[in-house]
Amino acid sequence: MQPEANESAARLAARLGKIAIAGSDSHTIAGVGHTYTEVPGARTVEEFFAGLRAGYGRIHGAHGSCRKLTADVFSIVRSLFWDKPWTLALSPLALLVPAFTAGHWMNEFAFCRTWSSVLERGEKRKRKLWDLDSNFEANWAS
Repeated sequence: MQPEANESAARLAARLGKIAIAGSDSHTIAGVGHTYTEVPGARTVEEFFAGLRAGYGRIHGAHGSCRKLTADVFSIVRSLFWDKPWTLALSPLALLVPAFTAGHWMNEFAFCRTWSSVLERGEKRKRKLWDLDSNFEANWAS
């Protein structure tokens, strides 16, 4: 994710009294482990979790980017072409990958900005369709 989204998540976690941790949303093996949570001095799983609960966790690593996502998708496409040669007939569609990943990235950015704003302001949001009540005012979440 983008630095802004990660910072917003950290603020929300602090406000809700949650433990901030890092993790990789990698789409390929090459990106796994580039973002991680460390608890200095922890030697066992128990010490690690105790350190997290005590607030000693430290987040390390790189933020995501549209460029990284696009490279990951191209890596997946390359593997598909290698494993299933018949898919080479679809190779001209690979030219659209940057446009699709840019669109996805912008959508993620808008989603994070919208919901971060809603959560940080404590704004009321409409409930899901199946939760709607026939009384209009009852349809706003409290």
